[in-house]
Amino acid sequence: MPSPPRTGPGRSPFWAQLPGYIIAMTDTFEYATRPGSAGLTILSFVGLGALTAFLWQMTPGLVLLLMIPALAVCLWQVTRVPTYGIRMTRSSWHILGGADDLVIPTAQIAYLRILDRGAHRRIGLMLDDGTEIVLPLECLPDPLQLIREATNRGIPVREQS
Repeated sequence: MPSPPRTGPGRSPFWAQLPGYIIAMTDTFEYATRPGSAGLTILSFVGLGALTAFLWQMTPGLVLLLMIPALAVCLWQVTRVPTYGIRMTRSSWHILGGADDLVIPTAQIAYLRILDRGAHRRIGLMLDDGTEIVLPLECLPDPLQLIREATNRGIPVREQS
């Protein structure tokens, strides 16, 4: 005979009982990534800035000629790197593909199609009208997580090997 459900806070850590700690679950799933390493980029920017400050005392002309443009290019690259990802809600899927962002209503999605042939993987959304939208792999989380989130939203998944 199974035990009856508990009706109290039960055994949980003290900090989980504090107000504001518990986060309400939502119907939104978000996954975002940026190519490259943000930590390494910031470290190189800080290193270049420190080198610029050190060399400014000895040769300001060299700094103005070489280091300031290098810092400007580094800062431009940090700000212009696109964000890839996917945002799923009950009503729509937002595919963030850099310059190619898509918004697909969930009602138009027939199923999620996964082709897995060894090293070559292709994931796409089949729409009700028969068109397939191939999702860029940079935008997607782990395939198992994507399958779980799609099925939570009522989208069937078909996998072909």
